Amino acid sequence: MDRRTRIIALLVTALAIALDQSTKYWALAALGPVGGHVTLPGPVDLTLSFNQSNAFGLTPVIGQATRWFLMTLNFAVAGGLLYVMLAKPLRPLMRFGLALIVAGAIGNGLDRLLIGPVIDFLDSSKIGFVWIFNLADATLDAGIGLMLLDTVLGERRTRATAA
Repeated sequence: MDRRTRIIALLVTALAIALDQSTKYWALAALGPVGGHVTLPGPVDLTLSFNQSNAFGLTPVIGQATRWFLMTLNFAVAGGLLYVMLAKPLRPLMRFGLALIVAGAIGNGLDRLLIGPVIDFLDSSKIGFVWIFNLADATLDAGIGLMLLDTVLGERRTRATAA
């Protein structure tokens, strides 16, 4: 079972990276010619944005140094977590949470390597979320959510076993 979850986690990682990269290139091709913005019904619009910084713009942009630092950080974190994901005994939720975080880090790292800035295009400002993001960002958040859920459920199991 554990070997199977490792293989499935790797497939989830690869699929998430492929979806992230293909949607970013679609956004470049589709949104560039129309001025970078399309209003849609519902909570999300499409707005092409080039992010030189990291999540929520927290890292000051210092030219190419920021790009290479963040790219290196993306790949280093992905490599370390990939090792943990594949080499350590983990519950499935934790393993899949790590798979999504690895995919998000690699997806944004690839943008920095191949393009320079990270391509963002999902704009949910209509519902008060002021950042524009991409699928890699969403997989990072989902991965963190799965890891938190695993932690909470693991603590409940530990308490139930102890009682």
